[in-house]
Amino acid sequence: MLKFQCFLKLPVLALITLWLAYALLGWYLSAHHIIWLVGASIISVALAVAWKSNPLLERFTSLGSQGLFVVITVSLIVSLSVVLAITWTNSFTLIVIPFAAMILAQIEMVFSGFDKLATFLFLMFVATTGLVFGEVVDLNIFPSNKS
Repeated sequence: MLKFQCFLKLPVLALITLWLAYALLGWYLSAHHIIWLVGASIISVALAVAWKSNPLLERFTSLGSQGLFVVITVSLIVSLSVVLAITWTNSFTLIVIPFAAMILAQIEMVFSGFDKLATFLFLMFVATTGLVFGEVVDLNIFPSNKS
């Protein structure tokens, strides 16, 4: 019964704000074909994290030169920095608003009595459904002018 009482104290306003922020982000990413860049970035980060724990990836990277890997990594970081500097207003809005909404929702859920795992899973579910909804809105309801 105690676990169900936590759901009665669900921070609805913070979760709606989080969902709307991620729906806007999903719509923007879909409208500008950035979803492929985001997907590639997520895959790259996941591979980098799993690099040391997976002997197959470690063997794959040892085939190439480490200097080449460093040059490619540095050039990607510089390129991303230049793009973010040029598009700072959009980047600021589309990065800071979902981040701030996530922090607000996390704090509210912790104060409502949810443990860390339940908070993480619930916030990931809300963020994912927001992203998917934004994508669906762009594809079906209000299609953007994609060039």
